[in-house]
This record gives sequence, structure tokens and C-alpha cells, in this order.
Amino acid sequence: MKILLRNFINLLSIGVFETEDTVELMSEYKWNKLLYIAKVNNVQDFINTGIAKTEVANPSLIPQNISHAITVEACRPFETNKANDGYSDFSISRKAKKFSCFYFNHQYEKLVSAEIHNIDTSVESLLLLNKLLGNINSLLNSGLDLRLLADLGTYLRNYGDKIDFVKIDNWIKLLNIKKMASLIGVCLIQIFHFEKEELPFIKYESKKYTRNITSAFEKNLTVQANSAPEINEDNSNSINPISRPNTHPLKYFSYYPLEATSRFISNIIKSLSNIDE
Repeated sequence: MKILLRNFINLLSIGVFETEDTVELMSEYKWNKLLYIAKVNNVQDFINTGIAKTEVANPSLIPQNISHAITVEACRPFETNKANDGYSDFSISRKAKKFSCFYFNHQYEKLVSAEIHNIDTSVESLLLLNKLLGNINSLLNSGLDLRLLADLGTYLRNYGDKIDFVKIDNWIKLLNIKKMASLIGVCLIQIFHFEKEELPFIKYESKKYTRNITSAFEKNLTVQANSAPEINEDNSNSINPISRPNTHPLKYFSYYPLEATSRFISNIIKSLSNIDE
């Protein structure tokens, strides 16, 4: 299983950032599992690009059936599941809440309002903040979103020189997301091999952070691989008819206590509301 996870991560890096990571020889059975994991995580386009580039460099690595499968997939229109997170819209709107906690939403609205009326407004910095918050929201709600993480990393690589990291630091302190932002930064280092110098918003870095993120990520991918059907379409998003409150935010209570608690309470209220309906 370790080789499958290594190949998945390396192909993802190749597809997103055009790195020269090593891809190891696998059976066609494991390649099919890898493609299934890519689909579940909504990154099949990145993985397919990584496979295609790897095949050009070393054709013997990719089984013929896998090569044919990604060629067929490339001919289909691809739609991401990522909703508009307001990356380019900084209007103050109740419909664009970033937090479950009222206090943090209020602080966010204040900082955005102040920045867009600032004489030296930094749109690039606001965009980075929103992308960072999108990743934090995903981590709190359901776990790491590889597509959002790749988007954040790509943005940093393309616009890092235009971002005012002094402002970013101040906003991170204001929203009390120092530990959560550091977690996202560690994800970029562990998965996409970023250098720490590229991520000035990392304020907490320890073996505990690295171990927690790496083990959780590998465990999640392993579960996905083991649950892969025998090439059975659309079987990954089955819905549990019993509505239960999402307890996932509590996993990050030590990193973001007030928001994790607010989100968990909000989930309980939603579950009770669903029962009433």
C-alpha cells in the first residue's frame, strides 16, 4: 500500500507543479486503485496529467489499459466539485460566512472592509487569505481537500512575490488561526514538498504537527484504496440516511477551540433540524 500512496503523491506533484518526482512500478490492480483515489479526491485531472508526463519519460511504467483509460478520460469534460468560495468577491455579505463563530465572522468582515478601503489595498493578500480560509474550513468540516490545497500552493508559487505577508500575519493573529494556518502549511510541505521559506505564515512547526498530518492523510487514502469497488462508478458518495452530527471539527479542538466548538454545535442544530423535517 505504501508504494500506491507514494505514487499518488508524486503523480499529484507532477500534475500540479510539474516536478520530477519518481514514479515506481506497480501492478494494474494498484493503478486502478490509484485512479479511484484520484476520483474520490476530485483530482483525477492532475493525476492523469502526471501519468501522461510519466509515460512520456518512461513508457514501461504505465500499463496499457491505464494509459488507455486516462486517454478516454481526457476526452470527457471535467467539472470540479469546488464551490465558489468568494476568492474574487470581497463584498460584505451574510451569505459568504467563513466561520461558524459570530466573533470571527465579525473580525473577518472588519478586516476585509478596512483593506478594500485602504489606500494600498493588496488584492493578492486578500485572495491568499480566502484560499487559506477555504482550506481551513475544509479541514474542520471533513478533512484535507487536495484540490483546494493544490490551488493554494499554485497561487503561492505564482503570486507569492506580490503578497504582503506582514498583512497576512496580522490577519492570521486577528482571526486566531495561527495553528490552523501552520497545519495547512505543513500539508504543503509534506504533500507538495514546499520549502518552509515559501510559507511565512507557518508559526508552529513540530514533529507533532508533521506526524498528525502525515498519519491522518495516509490513513484516509488507505481507507479509500481499500474501499475501491471493482471499477464501479459513482459508488463513493453514498449518503447515510441517518442524520448524525458531524463530529469532525472536534479533532481540531486543540488547534482552534472556539471555532471547532461553534462548528460542532452548529452541526448538532442542523442534525436536529433534519430530524424535525
